[in-house]
Formats: sequence, structure tokens, C-alpha cells
Amino acid sequence: MQKRTYDNSQREKKASATRTAILQALAEQLVTNNAPEFSVAEAAKRAGVSTRTVFRHFPTREHMLEGVSSWVQEITGRVPHPVAPTDLQDVVVASHRMFDEHAELMRALLLSDLGRGIRSRLSSRRRKAISDAIDPVVARLEPAQGEAVKALMGHLMTAETWWQLRDGFGIPGEEATRVVVWGLRLMIEALERGDHAFELPTGSSADSAT
Repeated sequence: MQKRTYDNSQREKKASATRTAILQALAEQLVTNNAPEFSVAEAAKRAGVSTRTVFRHFPTREHMLEGVSSWVQEITGRVPHPVAPTDLQDVVVASHRMFDEHAELMRALLLSDLGRGIRSRLSSRRRKAISDAIDPVVARLEPAQGEAVKALMGHLMTAETWWQLRDGFGIPGEEATRVVVWGLRLMIEALERGDHAFELPTGSSADSAT
């Protein structure tokens, strides 16, 4: 007699969906509570499960925080790191697509103290990759100027810039993406042709202070 095999793929899919729903509910609390403690009862209610189910997936609050961190890393990790200046525009497009798809999660990470802590732990590698990719176009600058330019270009690629354009200025997703790509392209083209004179306008307050 042939031995019957048990297909548990549906059970695994359901467990994965439940885990994701719990993580989403926990992430929402980053903004609404803005505290290092999660409300298990609130997360269970938002996720549509029992508190027992929450604890089965995440036995302690430390597990919950680590779970949210890992989940964010999984989502943001789908966007490739740039290797060369020509990659920056594609990375912006992919990043903004991810930001728009997970807008509420990005909001939670940007607007809460706990969320910012999670992001700071996850973003150091991405910042370094962006900095390294920009190196060729700032090679002719003084070191301090080069670092300042890299900081500015890197900031244009962050979730903070995406959120300010979206929420602060009411610029919809695709337009926000286009204007950031345009700004980066102008800066790269200017640097490549040697147009990098950093003098302040004549008569500025900084000039008068000196």
C-alpha cells in the first residue's frame, strides 16, 4: 500500500498570513502608542486573532520587536543597493514603489521614536552602499565638499524625503519619484562636467558674517 503523504502547504500559508497580520498590527502601534511596549490585546484585535495566537508567534515583547525589525528588513531588502551612479535612479524608482506599497508601515517607522530606532539599525548598510556608489562623481571635490554632496544626494533617496513630498507638499507618488530622479540626474550631470562651484550668492548673510 502506498503511504499517504500529508500536504501542509495550506497550513503554512495560513500561519504565514497570520504572522504578517500580527506584524502589521504591531507596526501600527509604533505611531498610535509611540512607546517601547506593545499592547498584545490591541495587536490581537487589529489582526483578528486571539492573544494566545499572538504569543504563539511571538512569546515575548522582545520577540515582537525583533519580528517587526526582521519584517521591515525583509520588505526594504527587496530594493537592491546601488553599485554605480547610474544605479541611483533605478533605486529611487524601486524604493518609492516599495514606500507607496507599504505607506502605513513607512509612516509608522518615520513618525515614532521606536520606529526610528528600528530604521536606524537597518539603514546603515544602505547608506554606505549609496555613499560608495556616489564616490566616482565626487572624486574631484575636496573631501568635505564630497561628503556634503553625498549626504545631500543620499538624503534625496530616503523615506524621509518621500514622506515630506507626499505628506508635507501633497505630491503624489509618481510625481515625487520623477522629481527626485530629476534632481539626482541634474546633480550627477553637473558634477560630471565639473560644474561644482560652491560659492554662496554675493551679499548672503553667510558672506556678511565673514
